[in-house]
Amino acid sequence: MGEPPASIALGGNILLTLGWTGGIASGKTTALELLGKLVHLEILEADGLGHALLREPRIRGAIVDICGRDVLDTNGELDRQLLGKRVFGDKDIRARYNALVHPPLIERIRDAVDEARARNNSETFVVDSALIFEWEIEDIFDAVVAVRAARGLALRRLKRTGLSETEARQRLNSQLREDLKVKRADFVIINDDDREALERRVRFFWEHQLAPLRKGQAP
Repeated sequence: MGEPPASIALGGNILLTLGWTGGIASGKTTALELLGKLVHLEILEADGLGHALLREPRIRGAIVDICGRDVLDTNGELDRQLLGKRVFGDKDIRARYNALVHPPLIERIRDAVDEARARNNSETFVVDSALIFEWEIEDIFDAVVAVRAARGLALRRLKRTGLSETEARQRLNSQLREDLKVKRADFVIINDDDREALERRVRFFWEHQLAPLRKGQAP
């Protein structure tokens, strides 16, 4: 990981756009919540966009064609827990699912960033997504922040949610390795399951890395 390019140092009232990423169970959303206590953020959660997309009849119908009708609950809605097991448990199904869902999701994220820049009515616009590098959309942000947790720790966190060892590993293996995300990120925050330490690291990131960008200084 090198120094962020000087071109991302912003001054005045120009909006700063951040990609906020990290592997499954890295604690990236917790870290973002902590940052939100220090500075006003406008946050777009990719998961929320994705859930809205899955409710669209055309997408839902195509998912049923890929995954089977049993992924629908008694109300005719997608059972996300069962859908997750189906998608992460079969590489072919996952590839077809991703080919269906990811392109419109990426397009909506790009549109949201463009709209935020056009409005320019907030200081920092953040897209919270685990797949920024997998989608190769890091170029749309002024900087990308990766939150990292050790693989063993992430595995234990996933198992605490009720996933089996195999299911947890399937989810971890479906994404780009953490060390590769770290190499490609402009900034990295380590989350080692110590809340106080995470708070200190997020505060350091704000005071010594993010705030200087807002002031137009080199980090």
